[in-house]
Amino acid sequence: MGAPSIRAVRVGAPRPEPGVWRSMMTLSLVRLSLVVLGLGRTVRLIRRLDRGRSDSAAPDAATARGIEASVAKAAALFPGRALCLEQSLTLYALLRRSCVPARLRLGIQSYPFAAHAWVETDGEPLNDIAEHIAFYVPLEDLLP
Repeated sequence: MGAPSIRAVRVGAPRPEPGVWRSMMTLSLVRLSLVVLGLGRTVRLIRRLDRGRSDSAAPDAATARGIEASVAKAAALFPGRALCLEQSLTLYALLRRSCVPARLRLGIQSYPFAAHAWVETDGEPLNDIAEHIAFYVPLEDLLP
């Protein structure tokens, strides 16, 4: 028998696509972080975790869809209900760790009041449909 092979991983190289188990663990950590740190600090922590990664060799859209599917499956299996904010933060974190350029979006609907979170890649919603998010005004559009 030969020695086990060791795979070399380049610094800044995209990580393999996360599975349902990793998505479930990330979802748990995101929920805990929201309770302990709050939204602003959780987002800053996610952005800091992938600092120094290169987006020059960004994965294709199929990779982003695969990660989204893993997060959706994890959310379906998650004990209790995983809210759209928790799911979107989890997806955002996993996409950024995989060097997929993504944008976290938060929006509100004024009447009846509702809030929603989703993730976009290339300006298109990834974990929602355009017809649904059309009801929400993104928060950055409300600020002067």
